[in-house]
Amino acid sequence: MGKPHLPAHLNHIAWNRKILNVFWVVIFVSVCVEVINSFLTLRPIREFLISYIVLPTVLLILTTLIAEWSFRKQTKYVDYIIIGAASMFSAILISVHSEMYVMYTSLFFPMLISTIYFEKKKVWLSFVFSSMIYLVISTFHPVSKELNDLMDQLSMICILITSTAICIGIMSRGYEIAKYLNKAQADHQDLMVKSTIMEKQVKTDALTGLYNHMAFYEYMDVLLLQAETYHYPVHLAVMDIDNFKKINDTYGHGIGDIVLKRIAAAIKDNVTTDDFTARYGGEEFVVILNDIHEEEAFALLEKVRQVVQNLAHPEIEEKHVTISVGLQTYRAGMHKQAFFEGADNSLYVAKRQGKNRVIIQECNGAMQI
Repeated sequence: MGKPHLPAHLNHIAWNRKILNVFWVVIFVSVCVEVINSFLTLRPIREFLISYIVLPTVLLILTTLIAEWSFRKQTKYVDYIIIGAASMFSAILISVHSEMYVMYTSLFFPMLISTIYFEKKKVWLSFVFSSMIYLVISTFHPVSKELNDLMDQLSMICILITSTAICIGIMSRGYEIAKYLNKAQADHQDLMVKSTIMEKQVKTDALTGLYNHMAFYEYMDVLLLQAETYHYPVHLAVMDIDNFKKINDTYGHGIGDIVLKRIAAAIKDNVTTDDFTARYGGEEFVVILNDIHEEEAFALLEKVRQVVQNLAHPEIEEKHVTISVGLQTYRAGMHKQAFFEGADNSLYVAKRQGKNRVIIQECNGAMQI
């Protein structure tokens, strides 16, 4: 199994920029400290300025500028150059202040930086750099070699090895956390998918694949609120398959279900994607038509009625199965119950007038356009 992907914010470009910013801060702090020391030192001021301020500062700036150039060019080895620059910082600071044991802690600077990249080979490289710097300085530096004997060198190498092991341990822990987060994210996505599927199953009619009675009322509540707020036209059509009980009684519910599914598909396929289609119950369907004029809504439903009338049903002897449709346009301030009852009353009128027709409710009366 490969290593888990670390979070996107642990990208090298962003962190390299932060590391370079730290380099500039270190240079600034170093200059400030040495300027303060210049007032306290017993050394000749000229010698102090050259040895402790000018020369090390120039070297630190040159080192940082090389790293900056590599970063801006995004060279292939930019990470390694930054680790090398951090090692140079340690070498310069220890060389200038070799009599101060506390400065040897800067040997851990490149190791900490390499840990950010979460690559073991870069941590080991920083260990090699830090070890070489310490051994060279403690062996050849005129002041440092007097302060460090063989035992000191062995002890420092052991400390650096231990520090490297700790850095690698931190990285391993980071991979564990990343693996856990990836798994948690995958589990969350899986849960979201299952939740979406379950929600769809709860709101979908199993036979026709249309939305069900519950989904219809949820959608209508939201839509009427929007229509009341933004004043765009909304229409409700209630449809019923004519003489469907006779089909069930004559051919059985299995054949009736086939006819029902075919008509449901025809209704859904002949309204727009902006419209909402649901099976209200039994052989009854509802369609909410959005953002079209009343005449357009009537014409669309008339087209649906004709398509359904022309459907072929080889399972039954009847040449045609028809639908009756009642249509109601939403009026400002209308209660949702009145909205539905208006469409349902229009459907009742369509049934009374002979079925296979679209009737639109108008105020207190119903008329066929």
